[in-house]
Amino acid sequence: MCAALQPEEFFQAAQAKAAQMDVRRSGIPAALERLRTDASALFARIPEPPLYRRAEDPARKAAEALLPEAQQVLAQAIAVTWAPEAPPVAHGILAAVQAHAEALCHTVDGRLGPAEEAWRRALELERAAHPTRSLVTQAPAAPPVFDKATGASRYDPREAPQAKVKLVCPNTGCKRIGDYAFTPSHAYHRYVCPACNTPFLAYFGELRTLEVEAQRSSNRYLFTVDEVGGGSSARIDFEEASGAEFPAARRDLLCFLYTEARELKVVVNITNGRLMWISPAASCFLATAAFGEGAPELVAFRAFRDDVLRHHGLGRAFIRGYYRYGPELAAWVVRHPRVKMGVREALTLVHRGLTRSGHT
Repeated sequence: MCAALQPEEFFQAAQAKAAQMDVRRSGIPAALERLRTDASALFARIPEPPLYRRAEDPARKAAEALLPEAQQVLAQAIAVTWAPEAPPVAHGILAAVQAHAEALCHTVDGRLGPAEEAWRRALELERAAHPTRSLVTQAPAAPPVFDKATGASRYDPREAPQAKVKLVCPNTGCKRIGDYAFTPSHAYHRYVCPACNTPFLAYFGELRTLEVEAQRSSNRYLFTVDEVGGGSSARIDFEEASGAEFPAARRDLLCFLYTEARELKVVVNITNGRLMWISPAASCFLATAAFGEGAPELVAFRAFRDDVLRHHGLGRAFIRGYYRYGPELAAWVVRHPRVKMGVREALTLVHRGLTRSGHT
């Protein structure tokens, strides 16, 4: 155990480490997103301070093991907030990390009273620092109006509170971004896009955990979310082939967008404004339109994508653009037989070159 570990000394060490960080190299928005993710992961592992002192306390050991990570995250937060353009949310994260670090120091040294106080303060600061936490925090329900004389009662007639969230239409050929009304008491919503007049479905949840498993030609995403407006949780998993990154942290408000055919198309992180279009691992839109589903020519195109394009920055950028606009382009090609014939002839020549290069 660390002897007489004082929070002030811990903070000074973090400041010294922050002075060596260059967070502006990648830009403050990127540094802030890393800080949010790292702080969220740290918060999820911080133990509740023990109620009483005892020898070989596992909570104190767990707190001590977290001190290096807490100091690193605290240094990140200090470095970000030193930048003049740092947004208020960065200062909120710094306050929450500092309070948690104070609680860890007190826990390690056995000062359980101050540890409990700092830990509870840290939880409040953590909730307050989250950018979209207020969107899913519902006001307490008003009690029913009751008339003792008549025995009649009625529920509060006021409409449920709503917030505005930015979503994108997941229907092929549209993809318009717009503002939609969001009621925090419901996880499921049905919207109609004002641009294409086509319905789509939305499922809202707070992120609990996100696991990403890298595979040969895709990433497998496994989301565990707490349903907005309910006490249940859900697991959503899929494979995504574009290679796009999707930064998300615990308690971020996510929205999973489906077509009316219940096909998942987009995941939107409402907290940081990032979205991910889901490209199925087997997608090869233009070649499929030209040669047909299951054609042997598709093997060479997918091998070239996986063995060559994915290993270079320009190649990955091409894949992301192709998976975003490919379905619309393929649908247009199918509707024009002459164009389809020309695309097939051009891709046949490309396929011969890929075959000679060994992409089979």
